[in-house]
Amino acid sequence: MRPIDIGCTEKSAVYFYTSGETAKQTFFYPLCVGHYFCTKEYLVQRNNYNSFLLIYAKKGEGYLKVDGKKYTFRKEDVVLIDCYKPHIYGTVKDSELLWIHFDGSTSREYAEMIFGNSGPVCSVRDLITFEKDLNRLLLMISTGSAVNDALCSYYIVKILTDLVLCSSKTLKEENPRSITEDIISYINDHIREQLTLEDLSGRAGLSPFYFTRLFKKETGYTPHEYIILSRVNIAKFYLKSTAYSIKEICFSSGFSSESGFCTTFRRVCGMTPSEYRENNNIS
Repeated sequence: MRPIDIGCTEKSAVYFYTSGETAKQTFFYPLCVGHYFCTKEYLVQRNNYNSFLLIYAKKGEGYLKVDGKKYTFRKEDVVLIDCYKPHIYGTVKDSELLWIHFDGSTSREYAEMIFGNSGPVCSVRDLITFEKDLNRLLLMISTGSAVNDALCSYYIVKILTDLVLCSSKTLKEENPRSITEDIISYINDHIREQLTLEDLSGRAGLSPFYFTRLFKKETGYTPHEYIILSRVNIAKFYLKSTAYSIKEICFSSGFSSESGFCTTFRRVCGMTPSEYRENNNIS
């Protein structure tokens, strides 16, 4: 349908979609999508419209005002807006915008990750694929028939994941996160061996202090905490899946003593290994 927004030309189109309750509880879901051809008069000012808005500027230039700050965007930029809070955006010249209002159970977590890395205006590596995915969403909603909620969610997640990757330092050569990923891979491969902070930080080429700080920033755990949780998770699997003794599972999981294993397991899980094995209500 043709929008009634000021500053939208006759070529513009907007489509609305009402997701079912199951889709809202399970997936990322669209509220409305649009393909706008705007003049410099295009302006949207809202206190809120409970959703997140993704805008791809195929052509033109514009601006966003949110949280007391002003951001500008240009051709081929992507803008992500938290529409739960007051915001203003518009264009300053003839522009072509593809956009989607969406929401979902972890939408805010994705948005905060992107905002934290690059702010609300970012770019993507593969514009062709990005635009194709966005157009597929527009096409599904615009046809109005046989909208596949799971497929809509897939494309929204794919688009957001691309923005997370492109806004993150993960793409930079020898970036901190790639170091963390290498160490995690090493830990997983050597989980049954003795793993010390000195060995891991040396492998990363960092001081123990900086390595610990970096590792916790990227994973939420110190290296020691991550190793302990990994070993406990291995033990939980074998406790539920095998008939091996507690002692055998202890050493197979990388713990050096049965007493230390039982103490750590109880601290992490709130019960002993034997109680965990016998409790049929816990997976």
